[in-house]
Amino acid sequence: MLKLDSLKKKLHVNNFDSMVVLLLTFSIFLPFYASVAVVCGIAVMTMMNCKKRTKAFSSPYAKFILGFLIIPFFVSATYNNYWGMLYAIVILAVATSAFYVRSVMTHELFNKSMDLSAFLSVWCALIAIYQKISAYSTAPKYRPISTFHNANCYGMMIEFIVIIAMYRIFTNPKLKNYYLAVIGINLVGLYLCASLSAFSATAFAVMVMFIMKNRYKLAVGLVAATVIFIAVGLVFPSIFPRGLEAIDSTLDQRLSIWSTSVKGILKNPFFGTGALSYQMICEQLGGYKTYHCHNLILDTLLNYGFIGFGVMGIYIMTQMKLLYLRFKNNIGVNMDILFLAATAATAVHGVTDVTISWIQTGLLFILIFSSNGIGSEFLENQLRLPSLIPAYASKSSVKTAYNEN
Repeated sequence: MLKLDSLKKKLHVNNFDSMVVLLLTFSIFLPFYASVAVVCGIAVMTMMNCKKRTKAFSSPYAKFILGFLIIPFFVSATYNNYWGMLYAIVILAVATSAFYVRSVMTHELFNKSMDLSAFLSVWCALIAIYQKISAYSTAPKYRPISTFHNANCYGMMIEFIVIIAMYRIFTNPKLKNYYLAVIGINLVGLYLCASLSAFSATAFAVMVMFIMKNRYKLAVGLVAATVIFIAVGLVFPSIFPRGLEAIDSTLDQRLSIWSTSVKGILKNPFFGTGALSYQMICEQLGGYKTYHCHNLILDTLLNYGFIGFGVMGIYIMTQMKLLYLRFKNNIGVNMDILFLAATAATAVHGVTDVTISWIQTGLLFILIFSSNGIGSEFLENQLRLPSLIPAYASKSSVKTAYNEN
């Protein structure tokens, strides 16, 4: 009871911005309509409030990336890609909300948001278990989706929740058993949703955290457990929800999708044809019918072209530069490790799917990403320089600006 009381105190809302961030966090674990509604509300509020808008768009390259995100709407309209037009509006709202959240995030609020995510994930896992039990008699291979769009999206949510719980074990060891229980029940959800990409991404992200925390014995143990897991799957394939034979059929589908995507990219290489372009071209080019390219790089190139890919690449590299400087100056190291692990999970999962592009998975990543702005004011000023080369004259002041347990 004391542990639960302690957790409730940590989730206490102190001000309006905290309430908004926690409301956004809560909405992620509801059906996606709730997330869309909250994101649009935050975006409108940010744009209408001069003080909040100025603060939100003050981070390096925020206006640069927002300016570009207007273009896909008109590109989609040019090719009669109506879904792409709608997605362009939602993406602008999400980006605006992301900059707002980043601008108001504090260490205390970040931990509250992570704790709320971990707590709500338990409820989602229970829903997935109920869905599996309910469908088992008529559809034994059914993959539960909990409150998310599909099983793969649920799998990516679990990737993030597992590393969030690990982060809280490092930063709040008093509730270690609680966070281990959160990890345990989410691994049950991961098993049931049977996302092969999520299995791989989760293992890789956890490995990154172990190595960054110098837990080399645990890293070796994870490798051994993975090898045993694969070996058991080869000997007893029936114990897995989909069976390892699913790899062959999935790979054939991916190869067809990827080859079709390349053909589409070559047709419109500069600005692409807007979001969800693959579903427009798959029939024209004779590819496997689905909604997207099942590869994050190919999907970005097809939707936004090489120019869009370059713009996003510049922003991502800027954030990676900032992350490197945070590590170097010992600013929020545990949060930095969490962000690095989430980025690693997204990259691995992105090889075979684009689930990060869904609003719920994207928003949870954005919440993790928001930690990159905590205590980074001095470093961000250095990144504003055209050369992107920071000066280290005041390095000592940066090191003492922020300390994390």
